[in-house]
Amino acid sequence: MMNFIRQKLKFLMWFVAIFFVGGLFFVGGRSVGLNWLVNVMPVGMLAAMPGCARSAGIIMKVGNYNVKRDEILRVRENTIAAFRQQYKDNFDTYARNIDFNQRAQESVTRYALLLQEANKRKIYISKTEVQKGIREFPYYMPEETLARVNPVPYYMYSRMQDGKFNANIFNFLLAREGKITPEEFSKEVENGLRIARLKTTLYEAAMVTDLELQQEYRKQNEKVKIKYVEFPYRDFTDDVQFDDAELNQFFQKNILDYKSNDKVNIEFVKIDPKEFENRITIPEEEIASYYNAHKEEDYLEPEKVDAIHILVSIDPDASSEDKTKAKAYADEILEEAKKPGADFSALADIYNKDPFTVKYEDLGLFERGKMVRSYGETFEQKAFDLELGTVSDVIETSSGYHIMKVEDKKPSQIKPLGLVRNEIARMLKENEASVQARQKAEDIQYTIMSEEELQAAVDANPDLNLKIQKTGLFAKDEFIPQIGLSFTYRSVAEEAFNLEVGEISSLVEVKSYGDRILGYFIFKLIDQKPGGIPELEDVKSNVIKNLKEEKARTLAMQEAVKVVSSRESSADLDKIAQENELKVGESEPFSLSERGYIRGKPGSVNSKDAMFNAFSMEVGQIEGPFEGASSAYIIQLTERDKFEEDQEEMSKLRTQLLREKQQRIYDTWYQKIRQQARIQSFIPETS
Repeated sequence: MMNFIRQKLKFLMWFVAIFFVGGLFFVGGRSVGLNWLVNVMPVGMLAAMPGCARSAGIIMKVGNYNVKRDEILRVRENTIAAFRQQYKDNFDTYARNIDFNQRAQESVTRYALLLQEANKRKIYISKTEVQKGIREFPYYMPEETLARVNPVPYYMYSRMQDGKFNANIFNFLLAREGKITPEEFSKEVENGLRIARLKTTLYEAAMVTDLELQQEYRKQNEKVKIKYVEFPYRDFTDDVQFDDAELNQFFQKNILDYKSNDKVNIEFVKIDPKEFENRITIPEEEIASYYNAHKEEDYLEPEKVDAIHILVSIDPDASSEDKTKAKAYADEILEEAKKPGADFSALADIYNKDPFTVKYEDLGLFERGKMVRSYGETFEQKAFDLELGTVSDVIETSSGYHIMKVEDKKPSQIKPLGLVRNEIARMLKENEASVQARQKAEDIQYTIMSEEELQAAVDANPDLNLKIQKTGLFAKDEFIPQIGLSFTYRSVAEEAFNLEVGEISSLVEVKSYGDRILGYFIFKLIDQKPGGIPELEDVKSNVIKNLKEEKARTLAMQEAVKVVSSRESSADLDKIAQENELKVGESEPFSLSERGYIRGKPGSVNSKDAMFNAFSMEVGQIEGPFEGASSAYIIQLTERDKFEEDQEEMSKLRTQLLREKQQRIYDTWYQKIRQQARIQSFIPETS
């Protein structure tokens, strides 16, 4: 009840404050905006007057970079769209665990810090480079900028069939897809290129030595096999003995492992928008009206081409002589490809012989922009220029020489209403259900606050199937029983931990990604349990379990040591196992990995120590025991596979290792400047 009153008082205070500030900034009959003041105010003063910053639309300040609300919202929307495209039908499952608000804030923070660093280093981009960046957008833009503008190839989509650029279409696409003006877009491209150049300067410090390359290549390609005997810890549990003094000593040694967090228990009522959907019918006229208003924005299918091609591969750094030979070879294939009924796949098989690498690929149906990253703009444009069923001349790209044939063409078209009718109806129904649920939730809130009991809402709304449920005790960052993940329902947890026992919450609205309403909650705090260091009696069962596991592990290792120590120097693992009534397992060939998991039969080996030692042993050598996740092991190396160095694979590995080093250098550098940065948020805390 008090929370409800506090909210009303807060509203009144803000109402008075707005008039007061309005009086200060309306001088002599003219309005004085807040933006100029925010730009010159120190961060410390802004922190003390966050309302002033928010009034100017500024919700964060990163160094001297002002982050406006519209910028955060745009980045958040683009991030959601990118995840939706990546996960497609599985988006709902993944999105429940993603905090898109936090991702958007971190994305803008990183962008601001990199941009300021580029300013410090006086990194600038020429107009010619910006124009080229606009033409090639979003390709070659650094990942730090991809969420700032919807990554659509605007320039490419603005080219007509004759290849000419149409500025009107370009501006239209920027407004519709990017929600940005041409001037803003140009600036975003320029800043993106500046950040890319900044990263390039950082990457220059990275290098991969021949020794590092050889060691990593061996690690990935060398394989060994082992035999092993296993000593499962669980087999020794019944032999474990300890007294109360040892139990208490173990508890005191590991006491922080049993520290608990504050917990609360609530009883709640949930108003679910889905309960309203079955009562709503969307008229056909409303569906048609929505479709007509949004068909060009939401239901336009771009022009698409279905093509196949043959590629004569060539290294971009190959000599002009090698390139000339590859081009001549492609011309030879072209003669066969242009013959009626030519089978591109069969031709690629026939001509794929030393010294040339020739391959066939079915590109499938694709729209503009999809092939640029793989084969470049020239290749893609040729696909859209070719007539149906025709074969291209030889096309040169950085990958080599291509021969392309267009199998099908689909012109740009708007999806018919019949195809999207159910999608529109479902969306309109969800929207209407959310509105009705909100209205009903506010009525229910008033009823509960008046009666000071949740049951009053259940009794007053028999048609809604409302029920009072209890969560049981939960910590702030734990799963909320009967409700869901603490991440998704964070606002419920935050409100619950602000209540006193017996106090009723305000109306809590829970949204998912894309601002979809998951439900409205009103609840009462019925119990709270402070966290802290527990008494042994409170966690005794867990402590006993953990002590048994530790002592069983020790006994298993002791037994394994005894077995190894008693063996004859010439004995192999089979003989050792027979003498001690143990079973011998045999692994599959395995390479070195960080996980330490070795597939075998019977069972498997899960021990990093066993894996790493196997690669330093001689064939026939026995070593151990080694601790594992659930067992101790004695192993014998039985086989080491020989391998030969493949120069092409080593070249690819060098590139991979170099990128990994570059990324580590960049990550370390970024963490350092982020720690040193002054970052201030003016986003109001949830109450």
